[in-house]
This record gives sequence, C-alpha cells and structure tokens, in this order.
Amino acid sequence: MNARRNMRGRRPRWIALCLLAAGLAPFAAAAQSWEVHSGLNPHKEVLRGVVDVRYCPGGGMASVGAQEMPPGTPGGGNIIVERVYATTPLGAPSWRYSYDSGYSEYGGGIVEYTDGSGFAIVASRVESTSPQLTRLTISKIDCNGNMVWHRGYSLTAGYNVSWDIIRANTGTPASGTNPGDLVAVGEYNVSGLRYVRVVRAENTMGNLIWTRDYSMPTGVPTSGRGIAEVDTPSATDHLVVAGGLGANAAIFEVDGDTGAFVCGTQSAGLGGGSIFNDIVRHGGSTGIAPGFTAVGDTRAPTGAPSQAYVASYVTGPTAPCALKKQVHWGAGTDHESAQAVTTTLGGSFSAVPVGQLLIAGNVVGPYSTNPNSADVWTHLMVPNTLTPFVSATYTGQRYGTFAAGLSGAETVADVAESTGGGYFVGMSTSPWVAGDSQYGYSTRMRFSDSRTMCSVPWKAPVALLASSSAFVLADPRYDPSVWLHPLPRSPIKADFCCNYSPL
Repeated sequence: MNARRNMRGRRPRWIALCLLAAGLAPFAAAAQSWEVHSGLNPHKEVLRGVVDVRYCPGGGMASVGAQEMPPGTPGGGNIIVERVYATTPLGAPSWRYSYDSGYSEYGGGIVEYTDGSGFAIVASRVESTSPQLTRLTISKIDCNGNMVWHRGYSLTAGYNVSWDIIRANTGTPASGTNPGDLVAVGEYNVSGLRYVRVVRAENTMGNLIWTRDYSMPTGVPTSGRGIAEVDTPSATDHLVVAGGLGANAAIFEVDGDTGAFVCGTQSAGLGGGSIFNDIVRHGGSTGIAPGFTAVGDTRAPTGAPSQAYVASYVTGPTAPCALKKQVHWGAGTDHESAQAVTTTLGGSFSAVPVGQLLIAGNVVGPYSTNPNSADVWTHLMVPNTLTPFVSATYTGQRYGTFAAGLSGAETVADVAESTGGGYFVGMSTSPWVAGDSQYGYSTRMRFSDSRTMCSVPWKAPVALLASSSAFVLADPRYDPSVWLHPLPRSPIKADFCCNYSPL
C-alpha cells in the first residue's frame, strides 16, 4: 500500500456482455448498484468493516481493511481505508488510502463520528514477532482520509486481532463514561489460549477510559467478534459481546461504565462447533420488541457442512443474557456462514420497514461448473421471530463478481444499511489481473430488492435449534495506553467489477 497500483489489464469480456444484455452502456455514470474490486498489484487486500456515511459531506460508504505486502518486499501489512461517494464507485471525489506505520497493522472495524468530523477505526498492530508483542489500536481519520490521531492500548505478549468498534449512545459522566465514547472489541492469543479484549476510550483524542480482558478460569478459549450496546431501555449502559466459548457460540454482557462481567450464555448449536461473528441491537422505537440478534455458523458433530446460525436474546435485570430463539439454515451440500448483521433504516429497500435484520454471509457450494463455488449471500429476517422477511419485491441474493459460480472466490466481512440500498465489503480472489491474487471487494445493493446484476435469487430452509447454558468469565482490568504517531497516507487505484443502473 506504499505505491500506486499498477494499471489494470483488460477487463473480463463477460462484464461488457452482461451490461449489453441488460440494455445498458458499460460503466454507466448513474449507477444505483455496483461491485468494485480495489488494491495494489501484486499486494493482497481485504476489507473488514464498512459504515454508511451520514454525517461527512458527500454521503456514500467508508470501509477499512488490510493489505499484505508481496513476498520479498520490505515492510509489513498496512491499514487501508476506502471512501466511495454516492452511487458512483470510481472517480473523484472517491478515495482509497493505505497507512504505513512501519509495523504490520491491520484494520478491523469502522464507525462514523456524528459531528461530521470523520471516522474512528480499530486495528491490531504487531510491534515484534520474536518475542510476539502486539497491541490493539484506535485511530481517527477525517472525512478526506487524513489521519488525525493514532492510539495504542495494552501491549500484549501474544497476537491481537481487532474485530469491531461502536460509538456508545449512553454513559455515566460521574463514572467517567459519556455518550460518544468509542468501544472496541478484539481477541488475542497467548500460549495457545484465546482471550477477549474490550477497550473503552473517549472520542476526542482516544484517551483510555478502561480496558478489560475476558477469559474462562479453566482456560477454555474465548472469542469476541462483535459488540452492541444495551441503550434502550437501560439504566446501566451495558454492552453485549458476541463470539464463542470453546466449541460453543456465546454472548456475554458487561457493565458499560466499568467493563465488569455481568452474565453469559453459550449454545452448542448443531453440536459440532459453533461461533458468532457479529451482533446487533434492535427494537425500541421501531415497534419491535427490544433485543439482540447474533449471527454466525454451526455444524453437526458428524462433520456435515456448516450452516448459517442466528440467535435472538434479551438482557437486563429480569432476564440476564436470556436466549429467546435460535435457528439455522442452509442446503445440505453447502457450507454456509453468517458473517455480519445490521438493521434496516426503513428506506434501505423498497417495501421493507425499519428495524428488519439485514444479514450477510458466505456460501461454498456446487454452483455453475464449479463444485466449490465461493460466493456471498444476503438475506432479510424478522427480529425476535427469526423468520425470513418476505415481500413482493425482495428475496435473498447470492453474489459472485466473476460471474457467480465460476473461478475465484468472493467473501463478505461486514454489512451496512443505507438510505436507498445497502453495502457489504470483503475480499475477492477472482482472476482480474495476472499476478494479483486478492482484492478488496465492495458492493452496493440497489434499493428495489438488494440485487446487483451479478446476483441470483437465494433461498434456504430455516430450522429451530434448542438448548443453552450460562457461564462466568474472569475480567481483569488493564489500563496502559500509548500515543502513536499519526500515519501518512498513500493513494490506491481501483478497478470495476460491475457498474450497473437499476433494472
């Protein structure tokens, strides 16, 4: 990410044919849905977090991820941030930058400031490989991609992975917490054991409020991959983390003012291994009962293909970490997983009211001529009941940028609702250019039914699951943090996969 991307070769011929078949000029300027791949040849890129831009001028989307340097090239991995304005993914004023700290540093999640001053990103930074020393970092980037500040937290003798970051809606000033605080979650590994780390920092300069690490006293590996806030109704400003406990999917609640552990619930799913990858709060003012939905994957003990896994919870003084309902779905010959979840804005897709669950995941199955086609899917579900949302204009979709089912792979890492559509980001390994094996992957779904021209309808059966149990985590508190120098940026070129007007 330290140099401009080499100019791309000829675009695959099927793209132009797909456009012409739809009666459209290739790469029409006024596109409502699109798919884009971006990166530096021959570097490897992946996008891991995305946010709908509502406060920075120009709207659109912003995403964060990481780039790996090619073998033999000095330096490590870099943070990347991409900004795509409105409906057109190429050209001014969109930008794509890398940020090089001199260490390997990998972006994980992104959230926008509500005052229109920019974005906060969470990342993980490797400061030594022998011995292994890493830390979680939080940075602020303005609306134009300039890094404002860069802060590191809790240097650890193990490997850190950053997953998610949110802005708190609540806080208790007397306890040192306030609305607008940044809350990040990640994991780290030491001596073969995995722990969860949560950091709460104020949003002006990233000053640390508290850091806590969560683990089982018995040494069972613990995962934390998504975080949400118990903001309505709540008298305690609590947070809920989704991830795993050993081979079970799990959620746990912590006190938002101190980070102290409150309660936890684990579930074996289909019994052969389960994990949650993300969580979202829903309900309250939308007329939907308040609660949380976590998404991930589960499999049977026989080694059968993984299934998408969704579970609904409520929490609070009268029902701490209470499981309401859990379901799984997927075809018997597919490997499916749910990677990210958010809620619709009411203007996200036509005929879809506010507060529905927008879920994105991955599927590997026997499609087209490829017995192991790796593609992305999205679907809508109804909160709490966890039934597929059905309307005259909406169905689930499967996406593959090099024609769904053909060579290469597309995967998703995060999804964001938007007015007039939705976004998801991830990674593409489709063979766009010789010598460049992996790209960042961005998609805008259209308003009318979430499709792009590269997608096909997608449905799968939904089945109930049962059983869950409580658990308790240790939660030692750690407070060290350091100032890091704001990082310089370097531009990245990008190429299209698809740029389509609505049907």
